[in-house]
Amino acid sequence: MSKENRIVYFDYLRFFAIIAVMLLHISGSSWNSIDVKSFAWQTFNVFDSIARWGVPIFVMISGALFLNRDIPPRQIYKKYILRLLIAYVIWSIVYAIFQDGTIIERFVYIIKGHYHMWFIFMIIGLYALVPLIKPIIENEKRVKYFLTLSLVFAILIPFINTLANDFAGEAINKVVLVVKDTLDNTNMQFVLGYTGYFILGYYLNKIEISKNKRIIIYIFGIIGFIMTIGLNLVVSMKTNSPCNHYYSTFTINVLFEAIAVFTWFKYRKYEKDKLNNFFLKLANYSFGAYLVHALILEQLDKIFNLNPLSLNPLVSVIVILLIISLCSFSVSAILHRIPIIKKYIV
Repeated sequence: MSKENRIVYFDYLRFFAIIAVMLLHISGSSWNSIDVKSFAWQTFNVFDSIARWGVPIFVMISGALFLNRDIPPRQIYKKYILRLLIAYVIWSIVYAIFQDGTIIERFVYIIKGHYHMWFIFMIIGLYALVPLIKPIIENEKRVKYFLTLSLVFAILIPFINTLANDFAGEAINKVVLVVKDTLDNTNMQFVLGYTGYFILGYYLNKIEISKNKRIIIYIFGIIGFIMTIGLNLVVSMKTNSPCNHYYSTFTINVLFEAIAVFTWFKYRKYEKDKLNNFFLKLANYSFGAYLVHALILEQLDKIFNLNPLSLNPLVSVIVILLIISLCSFSVSAILHRIPIIKKYIV
C-alpha cells in the first residue's frame, strides 16, 4: 500500500509479530532437550507461550489487507504468488549452502525448505483462495457464519479432544474421540487451517469494537496467555516430558491471545509521525527479517556457541533476541537497497 493509505497499526503489528516469532524460535531451540522440571525449561515455556500469537497475527494482517482490495486472480499469481515462490527457492538455496550433506541431500533440502519457511506455502494457499473468499466477506452474516464454523471445527473440537486426552479419564476420552471422529466425517476442510484467521483479520479490522467489549477481549487474552503457560506446564509435569499441545495456533488459548493483541494495537493512538515512519520502515523489512533470522540463530550457536543454554536462560533468550532482531532487520534493510532483490527476495 502507498504510504498515504497505510494502516498505521499494521506496521507496529508486523514488527512485534516478527519479534514474537523470533522469540518462540529462540526459546524453542532448546525446549525439547532439557528436564521439564528445570528452571531453564520453565523459562522457555513462558517465553514460548507469550509469543504464540505471532504467526496468527501475520495471517490476520494479510487477510485484512488482501480481502479489502479487488485483485484479479491473474495478478494474485503474477505479482504475489510468483514473488513468494522466487523468495522460497532463493532462500532455500541459501539455507542449503549452510547445511551438511551430499548434493542430493542438499537438493532435497532446497525443495523441502528450512523449518520456518512452511509459512510461505501457507500464505500462497491463502492467496490462491482469495477469489473464493471474496463472496463470503461481501455479507457480514456470511463472515460470522464462516468464523463460527471455523471456531467449532478448526479450534474447539480439536481443543476439547486434546483436553480429554491429557486430563480426562479413559471412558470420557473414548466418548470424546468417537464424537470427534464422527464430526470429522463432515469433512469441513474449507473452514479448517489458517483461512479462519485470514478472514478474522479482515473482520476485526473492519468492525468497531466498543470499549466494554475491548475490555472483555483483553481479559480473555490474559486468560489465553495463562492457559498456554499453565496447560503445557501441567501436562509436562504430569508426563515428565515436554508438552507442546497448547502451543498450537488452533487452540482456544492462542486464539484469545491473537484477538487481544490485534485489538489492542488497533485501538492505540499513533500520533508521533517520526515513530510511525520508523515502524513503517521496520514493517517493510519484516519479511526479509523473518526469512533470515533462523540462519542467524543457527550460526550464533555454530560459530560462537551462543544458544539459550549458554547463560542464565532469562539472560540468554533476551540477549540472543536482541542480536538476532538487530542483525535480521539490518540484513533485510541492506537487501532492500538492491532493486531486483528488493522486489523478489525480501
